[in-house]
Amino acid sequence: MLGLVIFLMMFGTAFLTALLAVSFYWASMHVRARRAGTELVFETGEQSGEPQVIKGEDLSTIKVWSMLLEKFSHVEELRAMISEANLRWSVGRVTLMMLLGGTATAALLWQIEFIPLVPSVLIVAAVVASPYLYIRRLRRKRFETFAAQFPEALDSMTRALKAGYPLSAAVELLALEQPEPLSSEMRRTREEWNLGVGWDQALDNLADRIPVPEVRLFVAAVKLQNRVGGRLNDVLGRLGETMRDNGALESEVRAVSAHSRITGMVLTIVPIMIGVLMFLVNPEYMSIMLRRAEGRAMLGAAALANVVAHFVIKRVAQVRI
Repeated sequence: MLGLVIFLMMFGTAFLTALLAVSFYWASMHVRARRAGTELVFETGEQSGEPQVIKGEDLSTIKVWSMLLEKFSHVEELRAMISEANLRWSVGRVTLMMLLGGTATAALLWQIEFIPLVPSVLIVAAVVASPYLYIRRLRRKRFETFAAQFPEALDSMTRALKAGYPLSAAVELLALEQPEPLSSEMRRTREEWNLGVGWDQALDNLADRIPVPEVRLFVAAVKLQNRVGGRLNDVLGRLGETMRDNGALESEVRAVSAHSRITGMVLTIVPIMIGVLMFLVNPEYMSIMLRRAEGRAMLGAAALANVVAHFVIKRVAQVRI
């Protein structure tokens, strides 16, 4: 067993060393090519092609890893999710965190003989998925915060339009006065319009970055007003009232379903606490479950059933409006 661990450590070290060496060589060749191209431009005074206004972001700073990630079709979805969570992480960093975390956890659990196979697989899967779940949680929290701030923002925009400000000035006021994350998204929309993007496209980009119903209704209302005319301030005022009433109803539903959520958490934690307490009170009685293969299989099945039951109760207790 010790020889296998040493072999895996040596193999991993050699693989990472080779990967870093190839990455440094690739980066040095890229820098040399850029320098040669720059010198050629200075010598000839000409430049082929049109200038690139927006620089494309690499998937990873490690060129080999970036080239490998480009082969997968779901990379752009992960990149969009990271951007929507407002994280300054690259796709390569997230995937390496998942890979290295799962590998280290698997190597650690391999040394612990009394842990059954099924719980080990579940633990490794949880560690691998933890960066992705963290990004999803931040993304969801950011969307919820934006949706909670949006009715007040519509009220501010309505007052600005009634005072005679154009839509661009009202959006700029939101970018200056509202808290995050609404201010940064409105600032980005305003900057896109300043760079020559039409209002319809800038609002569509906002709806793509913040895919919540409140933003889609706002974008539809503004685009409809631009086409058929009308008083935009009245439309936005009624829309803000509707969103505020919807938010109050969602808060009431969450308060009513809180008992079911807490019950699900208790039913998930109680079996684990009972098992730990029984092991502390009578270790010899519980150690039979760890020493024998049948006991380890039963513990693994119980852990799997507990996890499945937790998600089932969470799904049942979740009320959608």
